[in-house]
Amino acid sequence: YPFNNGYHAKVINYLASLRPNVILFDIVLDHITGKDIETGTDTDALLTNAIGKAGNVVLVCTAETAPRPEFSTVAAAVGDRGLGVPDQANAVRGMVLRVDPKATCPENESDEPAFLIALRIAGTILSPLTTHDSMAGFGSHQIPLVNGQMLVNSTRGAGAACAYVDAFNASCPRPDLITDHIVVVGAKLIDAGDIYSQAVAFPHDASFCPQFRRSCMLDTQNYGYRIEGDAMSTVLDDRYVRVQPMVSIQLAVLVVAAIVGLIVYLLSFRAGMLLTAALLVTYYAGVYVLGQAGYLADPLYAPMAIVLAASFSLGARYVLEERERRKVERIFGHYIDPRVAKQLAATRSVDELISRGERRELTVLFMDIRGFTAMSESMRADDVMAVIQDYLDEMSKLVLKWDGLIDKYVGDEIMALWNAPLPQPNHALLAIRCAYDLVSAAPALQAKLAARGLPPIGWGIGINSGTAVVGNMGSQDRLQYTALGDTVNTAARFCGAAPAFDVLVGWPTYQDCADYIAVDELPGLQLKGKTAETFRIFRVTAIREEKGSPWVPMPTDAAMTAYTAKRQLYTTQSVFA
Repeated sequence: YPFNNGYHAKVINYLASLRPNVILFDIVLDHITGKDIETGTDTDALLTNAIGKAGNVVLVCTAETAPRPEFSTVAAAVGDRGLGVPDQANAVRGMVLRVDPKATCPENESDEPAFLIALRIAGTILSPLTTHDSMAGFGSHQIPLVNGQMLVNSTRGAGAACAYVDAFNASCPRPDLITDHIVVVGAKLIDAGDIYSQAVAFPHDASFCPQFRRSCMLDTQNYGYRIEGDAMSTVLDDRYVRVQPMVSIQLAVLVVAAIVGLIVYLLSFRAGMLLTAALLVTYYAGVYVLGQAGYLADPLYAPMAIVLAASFSLGARYVLEERERRKVERIFGHYIDPRVAKQLAATRSVDELISRGERRELTVLFMDIRGFTAMSESMRADDVMAVIQDYLDEMSKLVLKWDGLIDKYVGDEIMALWNAPLPQPNHALLAIRCAYDLVSAAPALQAKLAARGLPPIGWGIGINSGTAVVGNMGSQDRLQYTALGDTVNTAARFCGAAPAFDVLVGWPTYQDCADYIAVDELPGLQLKGKTAETFRIFRVTAIREEKGSPWVPMPTDAAMTAYTAKRQLYTTQSVFA
């Protein structure tokens, strides 16, 4: 490339024989090729004769290049290519209708683009062109201008009517598409430098793609000759492209933002997200429909307003709801575990908090100090509070360590739950391991109390598993997340019957943990309201980590030894005090 002028001559002669209205030769003929090496024929003279003989060939020029005089003088006319400046995507979207005389070649006497000149020669445009700031026209044609250019309404098109090689060989497959039509001849080669990006997402033609390949690089591009043809089609069919005015865009942004922001704020988070997505889909569907009608609606600012308004509304509501949740957590956090407070804060009303309840499997642990009521009668109030505080602090840490929920403190009694409010598949085993640590902590706690001159204490533990009703109970001003039922009552009775540093469990708990605990059954132990025939009670003697792991005895003996030693020390100190 560039091709031999003799090739162009042969193509023009063949096309002229098919009697087209106009031949728009969209290649700047600014070079000579001289004589053919094989035949010695003057190729430039051949092209000159072909152009003159056809009598309806329109040549193109630019501000920098123009056809050679021997070609331009015999052509029907010379016009500027008129292509708009490619945008950042390298797509040509518009055509110049009135060319600045300083920005075109001297041969362009009408200062018009070549495609308009071709239309005039074909007899489709007879009136003179008039241009204003935002409108151009000739006769009945009124053309909207954007930045001084006519936007080209690109066509889907099936590709070229005839390949250059077929015209060269005088074998166009559809000569009827050439006869009585305007023919545009152009280059579809990388070397020609007349390749641009597609302005619209139409399927690309595969007319120049070999059949054995699914796609070609060139098929994803647009070309100057196709843009010239689409420009003529835009004028002939009055399919002018109009653009939404900026004032309309700004008004749409304000209205859409206000409506979307208000509606999304009033809806739930999920409904707000779905509405935002639906609005975006609907808007772009509308943009597509308007685009098919030749009206380019704003594809950017209004959708941005939808997204930003929805995001702001959702964010504002989240902040307000988070503030409300924290308020609820502060109120109820005084009475219940912080995790439960967060779960309660997720609900919407106090009425729901009070009325909500469920029946579920639980493991309940009770523990209290043996003989503490009698012991406290002979102690100073400050000492009683000190003993209780140290005891509750240490025991509560261990309950939370094993993911237990501290239900309540009743004097020296602690009630803890597992498997509520959050599911815990191994809830019974968690309670057993917590009980092991509660007994193991006895020597350290006795030493801490002795260092402060306080008496040692001993505690018993009762654990039971089963179904209970769990939920939020209380009044509008005070709520308690707790459990009710026979399972809870039985665990409390186990605790009351347990000697110091012993752990008593019921049959359901033993069944759940049979592979991990060793027990002694206590057949002679009677509980209020229970009989040995209807209820079995076990004392935990050892535990292990996994099946097959060695057994670890319960630290009952070590705890009792520490208690006895500190008791003797405290008694001695009291006698000599």
